[in-house]
Amino acid sequence: MTTAIPLPAPVVTGSARVLSVARLQLVSWPLLVAWPVGLLITSALIPWVIFSLVDTGAEYNVTGSILSVYGFVVAFYLLAMTQMFSFALRLGSTRSHYMQSIVAIAVIQSTVFALGFQILSVLEAATGGWGVNMRMFGILRFVTDSSVVQFLGFLATMLLIVALSMLIGAIQPRWRTTGLLTAAASVVVIGGLAAILVTWTRSWSSLWSWIVDASPTTTLVLLPLLVAAVCTVATWQVARNAAP
Repeated sequence: MTTAIPLPAPVVTGSARVLSVARLQLVSWPLLVAWPVGLLITSALIPWVIFSLVDTGAEYNVTGSILSVYGFVVAFYLLAMTQMFSFALRLGSTRSHYMQSIVAIAVIQSTVFALGFQILSVLEAATGGWGVNMRMFGILRFVTDSSVVQFLGFLATMLLIVALSMLIGAIQPRWRTTGLLTAAASVVVIGGLAAILVTWTRSWSSLWSWIVDASPTTTLVLLPLLVAAVCTVATWQVARNAAP
C-alpha cells in the first residue's frame, strides 16, 4: 500500500498576490462604485429640479453636488486602512502587497470617475446645462477650456482625496485618537505659522497673483499629484510598522 504524499500549495507572489489582495478589498464594491453613483444621480437631480422650478436669471446655475462622490470615496479608503488592512494581514497578506493593491484600486477608480465626470461635462455643455443652465460636472470649465486638463484635474483631485483618506486611515489604527489629534494639531500649527509668515512679509498679494497667473496644469494637476504622492509615501511609512 502506497501513501499519497500531498503536494505543497503553490506560492502566490508578485502581481498575482497583489491581484488576490485586491479581490479581497473589492468585496465592498457597492461602497466603491454603486453608492457613489447612486448618490451622484440623486444629488444631481435635486438641483436640476430646483433650477427647473426657479428662474435665477444667472448665466450658470452652479452646484457643488459633484463633491458628494468624494464623501463615499473617503469612507471607502478610511475603511480600507482602519479595518481591511489588519484583516488582510491576518489572512497572510504582506504590507507591501496590500499597499500595492490599494494604490492600484485607487488609480483605476479615480481614472474611471474622472473619465465619467469629463464625459458628463461634455454632455452638460452640449445640452445647455441639462436644459436649465446648470453647471455641475463642468465646474473646471471656469478655469480651463482644455478637456485634457479638465480630465487630469478630476483625476488629480480624486487621487489627492484618496491619498489623504489613506493617510488618516493609517494613522488611526497605529496611534488611535492621540495620533489623529496630533496630526490635526500639526496641520493647524503649520498652517498658522505659514499664515503668520506670509502676513509678516506682506506677501498675500504676491501669493494670490501667483495662484491666478499659474497655469491650470500646475494648480489643478501637478500640485494635487505632488501632495497625493507625499501622502501616499507617508501612508506607507506608517503602515509598514503598524501592528496587524
